[in-house]
Amino acid sequence: MECRLPSDIYLLLKSSDFVTHDLEHAYDDCVEDVSPDDDTPKQIADIPYHLVLRKFFQMNPSVEFRCFVRNRKLIALCQRDLNHFDFLFRMQDKLRHVIHNFFDDRLKHTFPDDNFVFDVYVPPPHDRVWLIDVNPWAVRTDPLLFSWLELLTLPEPPEEKVIRIPIRPANGTAESEEQSAAQSTDAREGEVSEGRTDMEDSDEEEADEEIWVPEFRLIRKDDPEAYSFNTPQYSAHKLPRDVVDASQGGPGALREFADNWKEMLAKQQQEDAEYESSEGD
Repeated sequence: MECRLPSDIYLLLKSSDFVTHDLEHAYDDCVEDVSPDDDTPKQIADIPYHLVLRKFFQMNPSVEFRCFVRNRKLIALCQRDLNHFDFLFRMQDKLRHVIHNFFDDRLKHTFPDDNFVFDVYVPPPHDRVWLIDVNPWAVRTDPLLFSWLELLTLPEPPEEKVIRIPIRPANGTAESEEQSAAQSTDAREGEVSEGRTDMEDSDEEEADEEIWVPEFRLIRKDDPEAYSFNTPQYSAHKLPRDVVDASQGGPGALREFADNWKEMLAKQQQEDAEYESSEGD
């Protein structure tokens, strides 16, 4: 939502149940972290809150994605907008690659938590990733096209193998070089008969081994989620709670709310006019 005036911000804060939840239940599902220098845990009242504003720009919701990180490994990603976009399937591998590279470069070793969820935006030409938001690894974060059971049980990428290569000192003697060459020749002669078999086994293992990539889910054309003619997601949070309650009470309740709103607005305008008049005097 674009906010141009302070009143826009107040309306947004009043409209959002998420803001209220974040203020009152920000530390749900958390474990007390007692630092070595301080045996007394911090009280919620001692922790300051901040209102962070982001620069507004028009976003194309089709290229916004939610990414799930477990044990500092990107295990899954999916669309944020639950509608079918055919062009995404042609770009799926490219998007996965660029998002994965962004995670490895920017978040994998810098974010303080091992488990978290982050949202990214990949606008055309789809070669640069923008970080939009970071969410907790918790049930209250919407898993969208996954379930939390899936996210807890999805396989992780295998550990990277480390290959150690011995380096011969630069001041090695000629005698040691001759001995090394002789040993190398003997070893090659002894392994000629087994070399071909080992290479064949290695090739078969590489063919059987699949390259691991994170699970990337998109809305398919025949998916029921693609025909979302029902209420848009989180639509109730885009209006003040009073308006939502009045709309559920029928036409009479909504009309009464509108009349009360007009009276309140007129009263506020009158008070503002009187205040400006007194300031002028």
